[in-house]
Amino acid sequence: MAQIFKNHKWAIFLALATAIVVAYPQIYSRWDLGDSYQGIGLMGASDDESAWMSRVKEVQDGHPAFSSTYFKDGKSDPYLFQPLGTIIVAYSGQLFSLNINDTILFSRLFFTSLLFLIIYAFLFFFTKEKIISLSIPSVFLLAISIFNRGATLKPYYLLLTRPVNPALTWIFFFGFLLFFWLFIERKQWRWGILSALILGLSFYDFLYTWTFLYAFCGILILIFLCQKKWQDIKRIAVVLLGAILIAIPYFINLYRAAAYPTFGDVGARAGLMGGRELSMGILPPMLLVLFLILFPRKWKERYYFALALVIAPFVVLNQQLITGKALSPSHYHWYYHKPLALIILLIILFSVLSLRKWQFAKKALAIFFIVISISLGIFVQSISYSASKETIVKIQKYGPLMDWFNKNAKKEEVVFSNDAIANLIVTHTSLNVFYHHSAKYSLSATTERLINTFFLYYRLDGVAEAQAKDVFLGDKENISWAIYGIYYRDLFGEYENIPDGVVLDLVRRYQESFAAATPDLFNEMLQKYEVNYLIWDKESNPKWQLDQYPFLKKAAEIGEFIIYER
Repeated sequence: MAQIFKNHKWAIFLALATAIVVAYPQIYSRWDLGDSYQGIGLMGASDDESAWMSRVKEVQDGHPAFSSTYFKDGKSDPYLFQPLGTIIVAYSGQLFSLNINDTILFSRLFFTSLLFLIIYAFLFFFTKEKIISLSIPSVFLLAISIFNRGATLKPYYLLLTRPVNPALTWIFFFGFLLFFWLFIERKQWRWGILSALILGLSFYDFLYTWTFLYAFCGILILIFLCQKKWQDIKRIAVVLLGAILIAIPYFINLYRAAAYPTFGDVGARAGLMGGRELSMGILPPMLLVLFLILFPRKWKERYYFALALVIAPFVVLNQQLITGKALSPSHYHWYYHKPLALIILLIILFSVLSLRKWQFAKKALAIFFIVISISLGIFVQSISYSASKETIVKIQKYGPLMDWFNKNAKKEEVVFSNDAIANLIVTHTSLNVFYHHSAKYSLSATTERLINTFFLYYRLDGVAEAQAKDVFLGDKENISWAIYGIYYRDLFGEYENIPDGVVLDLVRRYQESFAAATPDLFNEMLQKYEVNYLIWDKESNPKWQLDQYPFLKKAAEIGEFIIYER
């Protein structure tokens, strides 16, 4: 073991350095904010940061499937988002008795380091060159933004700053490639068993991982079929079959979920659409051409392994030609196609230098890549933190509010609030909420429920019956996103392109809802969804005037927030 550490000390050093770069904004913010820090750990790392953080909190609260992260009802429903990565992060925090903020910090440090080492190990066994294996993960994890036009100079945190995904997703992906390559190369079943285990577990982590890997393995089987490598085909088939056996509970869950009446609506909101259109993009064809021209053919097995990886995007992007169900091409692009393109192109670059026997240039270039990647990573994290600091400071005002609920409310009780506060309730307490913008992706979120909830907030905001048409047509983007998810965005290009007919039908239904007075409608919905507490943000929602409702009892006042009990 000591010899392994000695031989790969630079990989361990760079893994730790990468993890520190990823996590340092969160570490630095606590020192930088000083007494202003009130325990609100959101960094603005991405639009999905709070979603992943709330799922981790839900698992720590005893709901490992997080079937209904936001609502009190639906906790026993089949899950729609694969939970394994979230479970690993949540339980690792519980292992060390960490709160939610420290759990996320630990995950940024530990799983980033682990991911670096897994990618390093895969490249080390694949290329047989340590310097290449050190530099490529550095570029991939810290400097991939240079391949996004203009993104490096924009305040976007490194992708790994987001909790759970993509760190855990890539651990499964590259972990499989590592063990599977060793299995293909060495023909030892211990690597085959590990490959089957990782592939089987990936069913419980991310849909796009196992679909890509099965496409990759299928292509490799076809290549070996042409070469009449029957034993290799049998070995791969055993791995694929073993993974399927591990995934049986996943398919049972999927079958149960598909039987729910809301499954189709939730799928549409999440972007699962019907269609058989051919999809290609620019990156896969370009990569294939460059690969066929420049990738070293003398590597034989490595060549065909990499060729299967390069061809796989064509399969996953066009599986809808057979299934009739289109998956999001952007998920494949950002999580698999682009990283693999970067890795393969850098391997080609280093192989060209090796072919010309420019060893010094190869080593110098690798060191240059490492230094530039770390520097760029620090720069990106720094400007991102500077850009988000004002928001980070601003949301600390919610800290005392969260403290009050953690001290006074019972686990699993329900809170009514605006969406901004609900976002913090589900990440920093063990409570549920009346509404959250991501709740539409759970099976308990019927379209009727979402519409009625939306109507209630409009009523509290004072939108009169006569104003409805103008207000709704002027708020098409928000209506489209809040009720229908990304359906109309994917269908027509933008959220606001939702058809006027759909909006006008909502206007009609909203106007009909005035058959019930606002207090009666309000009280009915609070009772229906078992709301225990309400929060009135007097600055953000001045028109709510919750003091006027006799069925609410004032429990506390914290700054501009008034807490009510039912």
